[in-house]
Amino acid sequence: MEFNIQQFQKRISTNPRSMYLIYGEEEYLAGEALDILEKTFVSEGTRDFNYDVFYAKDTATSQILDVAETLPMMAPLRVVVVKNIDKWNESDWELFVPYIDNPSESTLLVFIAKSLDKRKKNHKKLLEKAEAIECKKPYDNQVPAWIHFIAQKLKLDIEPDAIALLHQFVGSSLVDIQSEMQKLAQFIGERNYITVKDIIDVVSKIKVQSVFDLSRAIGENDKARALLCLSQLLSHGQSEVGILTLVSRHVRILRAVKKAQKDGARGAQLASQVGVSPYFLTEYESQAHHWNEKKIEKTFKALLDTDRALKSSPLSSHIWLENFVIQTCN
Repeated sequence: MEFNIQQFQKRISTNPRSMYLIYGEEEYLAGEALDILEKTFVSEGTRDFNYDVFYAKDTATSQILDVAETLPMMAPLRVVVVKNIDKWNESDWELFVPYIDNPSESTLLVFIAKSLDKRKKNHKKLLEKAEAIECKKPYDNQVPAWIHFIAQKLKLDIEPDAIALLHQFVGSSLVDIQSEMQKLAQFIGERNYITVKDIIDVVSKIKVQSVFDLSRAIGENDKARALLCLSQLLSHGQSEVGILTLVSRHVRILRAVKKAQKDGARGAQLASQVGVSPYFLTEYESQAHHWNEKKIEKTFKALLDTDRALKSSPLSSHIWLENFVIQTCN
C-alpha cells in the first residue's frame, strides 16, 4: 500500500507486525514512516540497548541476524533497522530467508529500500511476509497538502499563495521542500507564518530564476533561450532528472490552463483550479496560446522518451536534454 500517515499510525497501534518494509523513491515519506515506528516502539529509557540501525552493504548479514535474534533488555521489543537492502546480493538474501519465514516475536525488524524488483523471488517473499509501505513521489496535486503538513511539523502557518509559490519554485520533491521550509523557519525567526514575500526572499535566486527562465522559454517556444537556460541550470548543479520533472510540471500546468479556459474558468477560479499562484497566472495564460493539444501530447511523449534515456543510455545526460529542447521548441 502507499504511505498514508494517519492510516499507518492507526494500523501499527491496533495491529503491530514483526517486520515492516519501507520502500520507494520519496525519502521524506520513508523518513516519516520510520519516525512513526521509532516513536511508537522505541522506549527512550532503553534506546541505547534496544535500537540498532545498520546499512546493508556496510555490515555482515550474519551480524544483523545475530542482533535481530537477541532478546531485548528491560523492554518488550528490540527494534532493528536495516537500510539499503536493495544493495544486498543473492547470498545476503538467502541468509535472511529463514528469519523472514519465522521472525522473532521480540524484535521489530524494519527493512528500508529505494526500490525492489517484485519479480525476484526473495524480494517477492519479503513483500508478502512484511507489512510493506510504498513511498512514492506524490502526484503534483498532492504536494500542496504535504507543504502544509511540513509547515505544521515546524509549527508554522503558510499562506495558500505561498504554498503555491513554493511548489512552483521547488517542484515536487518533499526532501527539497522540507529543506527550503527549514530555511524559511530560520529566516522568519519568532514570526510563525510564511508569506509570498518570504518565499521570494529565501528560495535560491539563481535556481529559481534559471528554472523559470527555462520553463518560460519552452512555453514560448524560444529554442535559443531555452538551451542557454538549460546550460545555466546544469552548471549550477541542478540534476538532469530534476530539470525534466520541473519541465513536465510546467507542461502539465499549460495543459490544465487550456482545459480550464475551455470550460470557462477565469481569474482566481482558474488559478485555483490548475493549482498555481495568481502571481504567475497571466504568464501561464499567455504561454498557453502557443500550445495546442497535438503539441502537448508530442511534448509528453518526448518527456517520457528523454526520461527513459536519462536512466538507461550511456550517452551524456545533457545531450538528451538538449535534444528534448530542440524537439519541443520548433
